[in-house]
Amino acid sequence: MARKCHVFLLLCLFSVAFLNAQEIQVNGVAGYNLTYKGYGGADLKGVFHVDNTDFTVNFEALTAKTFSLGVTVGHSFNVCDNGFVFLDGTLHSRIFGRYKTYEFVYAGSVGFRMRHFSVQAGLFSRTIDAFGRDWHSLQNYVTEPFNLLYKVKLSVMGFDNPWDVYAVAANYNDFEYERMWEPIFSLGGRYDFKERWSAIAEGTLEAAGIFHGTVKFYEAIMRVGVSFRLERSGMEKSSKKIETNKNEN
Repeated sequence: MARKCHVFLLLCLFSVAFLNAQEIQVNGVAGYNLTYKGYGGADLKGVFHVDNTDFTVNFEALTAKTFSLGVTVGHSFNVCDNGFVFLDGTLHSRIFGRYKTYEFVYAGSVGFRMRHFSVQAGLFSRTIDAFGRDWHSLQNYVTEPFNLLYKVKLSVMGFDNPWDVYAVAANYNDFEYERMWEPIFSLGGRYDFKERWSAIAEGTLEAAGIFHGTVKFYEAIMRVGVSFRLERSGMEKSSKKIETNKNEN
């Protein structure tokens, strides 16, 4: 019953946030690893803003019968002229249909962001379970109560610039969470080709295999897509305020 409640709550939060989304991003995904060889799919991201609070929903579907669904609530507030602090809380689930297995993640983190640099750290708890498992059986049931979460992001031109190139080292992204010794490396770019439209491309290297517990090799993933914004997010507003303060000084 508890597992069904988790999934139902996540679906409700996802639906409410996405139906009110003020920013939508759609990406095509292509990847390669030794398990699936080449594969492809798509992911979808929506953001709903209330002042300096962002409600973000993420959905990814891959042809290898792998699906991800997540909801994140983030709040940012300025602490100085050159940077701001942000807090994130996330509910996330990933389903491996081929293996009839899924994971459920609770995550919380705090970060500090400047115009060209962002650092974030926190904790996440993960449950790995099999569909159809007898409620009284612990077979195929794994709980990881405390995992370190971290992300470091560097921007070449600045997060608020009309175009940017960035690099990321982390153990999570919008669609998956890894153990702290299995980092995810990304290199991407963004170009605002219209006032509210952006083109996005990102290449990623990450540990391959289901839950990546024993796999030593990496897989390559490429995401290419577009985003449409109705208004700035809370963190974008804070970044813009930093740039305004710098210009005034």
